[in-house]
Amino acid sequence: IPYHTSILTGGAWILKLMNKHPDWIKTCLGVSHDIFDALICILEENGLTCSHHRISVTEQLGISALTRYNNKVFLWMI
Repeated sequence: IPYHTSILTGGAWILKLMNKHPDWIKTCLGVSHDIFDALICILEENGLTCSHHRISVTEQLGISALTRYNNKVFLWMI
């Protein structure tokens, strides 16, 4: 059974979390909304905007956080 069944793309899913469900960011990504937003600002202030594949900093950070959080949860379950 798939864990994520949303039709949204990665970037759209992250934006939905940030704008409509900020409390879910902690549940889904393992980091608070304030920390996630601060990390995005720090990355953008240091010149990181989009990858050469046109993936936004927000989406890249979300993918990274989701991957790290899911791996941590998986390792805990073993």
